[in-house]
Amino acid sequence: MTMDKKNDIALGMFILGGTGALIGYVLDSGLLGIVAGVLGLLIGSLVGWLGGRRFLLIICVGAVTGAAIGYQSGDRDVLIMAAGSGAAIAGFIGAQVQRFYD
Repeated sequence: MTMDKKNDIALGMFILGGTGALIGYVLDSGLLGIVAGVLGLLIGSLVGWLGGRRFLLIICVGAVTGAAIGYQSGDRDVLIMAAGSGAAIAGFIGAQVQRFYD
């Protein structure tokens, strides 16, 4: 396994595992944070193993943009939905960008 592949796996685990843990934090549930964090680690390692570094970064930009927009409402539920929607929309765009570069 090359060093690039290991870095991609670590990046995927960090991004998606951290996202899962933050979901639990925002919802004030320690158990949900642990479960979502572990699932994020597993899915992130798979995406990283498949070589989706650009894809992961595009999803992060979408999630942060959506969270910034949702934060303006002052409602926690809107923040969660906006961040998830931003990540999903960016995921669709990221898949197309990934296809373009391949």
